[in-house]
Amino acid sequence: MREIKFRGYNRKNKQWLYGFYLQNRGAHFVCPDEFATGKSWDDYEVDPETVGQFTGLTDDDGADMYEGDIIRVTSRWFDGDCYIGVFNAQFAIFTADKNNLLGYFRGKAPHRKVIGNIHDNPELLKR
Repeated sequence: MREIKFRGYNRKNKQWLYGFYLQNRGAHFVCPDEFATGKSWDDYEVDPETVGQFTGLTDDDGADMYEGDIIRVTSRWFDGDCYIGVFNAQFAIFTADKNNLLGYFRGKAPHRKVIGNIHDNPELLKR
């Protein structure tokens, strides 16, 4: 069974938060499995534009791949092309920045490495 988790950027603490996602009264939150006592809900509020779900896949180094990650893919068919992670319930899809090409990958092939994300590293998509 695929692990369901999310990440989102908390502007107050200037950090990425990982855990479960919830929406309440127009605000968006990503919270760890165990809530820390004494923290306010502000500590878990995230920018909704940055929320991404775990794809269920990892890169070659074991890093989790989330929606919005930028992945460098290398194989005999892909020569270091960068893809944006997009979640799909059946498999992880990565849409290419170049020419709107689509590709989807499962398992360990081809070689892939998370090199950033569309929020922190938009310049990587201009390559």
